Amino acid sequence: MFARALTAPNLPVRLVVPVVTRDSALSVRRLTGIQGRETLQMMGVPDERIAPASLEEEAARIAGFLDRTDQYNWMIELDGTIVGAIWVDLRPSATLAAPAVSYMVGDPSARGKGVAGASLAAVTDFLSGEGCTTLHARALVTNDASARVLFRAGFACAGDPYIDPGDGLYWQNFAGRVG
Repeated sequence: MFARALTAPNLPVRLVVPVVTRDSALSVRRLTGIQGRETLQMMGVPDERIAPASLEEEAARIAGFLDRTDQYNWMIELDGTIVGAIWVDLRPSATLAAPAVSYMVGDPSARGKGVAGASLAAVTDFLSGEGCTTLHARALVTNDASARVLFRAGFACAGDPYIDPGDGLYWQNFAGRVG
C-alpha cells in the first residue's frame, strides 16, 4: 500500500517508501550476528524462528510491503541513512486491535535518540489526517525501551499482559489517541 513520505517533528527523521534493492541489502547486514539477533528478540521473534537472513528472502519480504493493501509501511531515515522501519497494520490480529503500529530501529547507533518517538509522531499525524482516532500497539513486557516510547507518545496499557499463543512470548497491549 502506498503511503507518502512523512517528516517527523523536531528531529531530522523522515519516513520514506521502502526500496527493495537498498533496504534488502541493509536488512541482511542489520539482522546478522549478535546485534541482529538482539534486534529480532526485542521485536518478539522467538529464538527458534531466528535464522540467517538471505538477500533473496529479504528482497521478497520488502517487495511484499509494497503490494500489501492491509498495511502502511515506511523505512525510517535519520540524517539520510535508513535506520529502521515502522508499519501500521490496518486489520486486527487475534491479540491486537487495529490500526496497530509497530516499529524497529535496526541500527543500534540510532537507538535512544528519539527516532522511534519521532517516527511514531509522524505516523499518528498521518493517521489523524486519514480519520483515525485511536492507535494500538504492543511490546514485549521485557522491552522497557519500547514501552517508554509508547508512554511518552500518550499511549496507555490496554488490558493485562498476556502470553501470545502464536509465539509463546509475554506481551502488553497499548492504546493511544490520534489527533
